[in-house]
Formats: sequence, structure tokens, C-alpha cells
Amino acid sequence: MNLNLRPRRRPVPAIPIVSLIDIMVILLIFFIATTTFREKKVQVKINLPESKTMGATESTSEVRKAITLTKTQELFLDGNPVQIDKLAEALKKMKEIQPGVKLELEADTDTALGVLMKVWDGLRSAGFSVNDVPARIQRAGK
Repeated sequence: MNLNLRPRRRPVPAIPIVSLIDIMVILLIFFIATTTFREKKVQVKINLPESKTMGATESTSEVRKAITLTKTQELFLDGNPVQIDKLAEALKKMKEIQPGVKLELEADTDTALGVLMKVWDGLRSAGFSVNDVPARIQRAGK
């Protein structure tokens, strides 16, 4: 009796590399085509005042709704135009819809102080503390 004690050699499975490369290229094209790149949110074009010692150096994670004053004294609440004398009403409506809403003030460098006072009065009338509404300031050199 002749026993063969050597194990049989199994054939090495052939993996077609060419088809894997094709699949990888198709996946790469798919991911490039479907990727959306985050764009900077621009609702109103204003020139922010600059400060060398003030301004945020790190990005904050909380999202605030913007009260924007343009160079031509136009007022926008979260990108929507609002009359200055109707600001308190709009803020109250916003507060009813979103009770924990946080605001920030973006005013152009050339905004008149009288207009800022009207905005601050509207904030107080709507129940917001002026101290809780920070002003957006651009760091010098950026």
C-alpha cells in the first residue's frame, strides 16, 4: 500500500488586479462627483471693523442668528430684511419659534451710532440682554 503523506498543493487563486483597479477608479470618481464642499455663508456683504486686541481667535461651536447692519443702514435678521422699527416684533416672533435662540450683531464699519442704539432698543424690547448679543469683529490683518 502506497500512502502519499505530502499534502496536495492547492492552486493559488488568481485575483484579477485589473478589474479591482477599474472598480477603485469608479469609486473614486463617484466620491469626487458626490462630495459637497462647504461654502462660506454670505448673506449680506459688509465690512466688519478691525481690532488688533479684540475678536475671537478660536471658532465657536454654537450657531448664532445674525443681526446685520449694512453700510446703507439696511437691517437684516438672519438674512431677511427687517425695518428698524419692526425689529422688536421680528425678534419676539423668532423667540417664540426658537426659545433658546442666540444672536450676534454684525455691523458695517460705517454704521451710525444712532442706528445701533435703535437696534439695542429693539433687542431690549424683545427681551434680549444687549450683553448677550456679541458684536462680530474682524481681527486686523485677516
